Amino acid sequence: MLVELLIAAIATFIATFLSGFLVKPLLISLGLVSQDINKKNRPILPTSGGIVMMIGIFVGLLALTLAQNYIGVGINAEILVITLLTALSIAFIGFVDDVSGSAVRTSRADIRKIVSNYKLFNGGIKQWQKPLLTLIAALPLLTINFGPQVLLLPHIGYIYLNQFLYAFVLVPLAIVFSANAFNMLEGLNGISAQMGLVAFGALSVFTYHIQEYTSFATSTIFVAALAAYLYYGKYPAKILPGDSLTYLIGGGFAAAVLTSGAQVLGAIIVIPWLIEFLLKARKRFHANSWGLIQKDGTLRSPHEKIYSWTHIFMKTGRLNEWQIALLLTGVEVLFSAFALAYLW
Repeated sequence: MLVELLIAAIATFIATFLSGFLVKPLLISLGLVSQDINKKNRPILPTSGGIVMMIGIFVGLLALTLAQNYIGVGINAEILVITLLTALSIAFIGFVDDVSGSAVRTSRADIRKIVSNYKLFNGGIKQWQKPLLTLIAALPLLTINFGPQVLLLPHIGYIYLNQFLYAFVLVPLAIVFSANAFNMLEGLNGISAQMGLVAFGALSVFTYHIQEYTSFATSTIFVAALAAYLYYGKYPAKILPGDSLTYLIGGGFAAAVLTSGAQVLGAIIVIPWLIEFLLKARKRFHANSWGLIQKDGTLRSPHEKIYSWTHIFMKTGRLNEWQIALLLTGVEVLFSAFALAYLW
């Protein structure tokens, strides 16, 4: 199984990396571009990087399904297909949002206006519509008979969850929350891809440890796709992520966790995004994570109060974009390491 998974992961990496060269000019020709507002010259870049990752993940999961059906590698092909459908469905919803909101242009003066009136920026799908639309992506998971769920909390004991409560209430809520929370913590080059890489990396390690090989395979495919996408998404970005990428990472992570039996680990790993959700809720989700570029290249928060993790680091007034993204990646490393240590 490990050999086949390694081959699929390599195929995912190559497909993701090469597809970027094909997708980038296509996005530009379609007008799917936006300004990278954390740079002094505010370059116009193609957006909706989730398309790049979708191609790689499609290739990887398809290769694994093929291997399972013709060779038999000890994984559940049905779960792989359902996870793929969930990931692609939610990425498509994000892509629709990217298409409808890609015409946004901003200047320094515009940023100040946006801070006081968020509607000037929110040109895509309305905020209240996003949870409803992302709920659609949970439908493939509802076809799985999860059965009664028993969660083991170290030093606490077992928690028993009703089968129907879990499948028809908690699963959809997890997909909706994860997708939208991951989408909230974005705005600086590399944040979503780097933090997502750490989250999926921790999940792949844990699922291999508990012998949940199907979710281990899914997580590994996402790791390979994210590692390849970093070429385009890390600072300085060549392609902006868009909702298609953040939804794909968040929804894919929730799907991998829900089908793995690693719900406790997943809950700990997403704590940074939960904190982001609570911070954004303080301003009724009418706040962004980017900052105001200074003469020395550092970023300053456009808000007096803290409405995002990024604002915490921007308050120091000494950090530039890649440093803030790296520090936030370090925050996710700490939470992931704690989750692994707690549950090992």
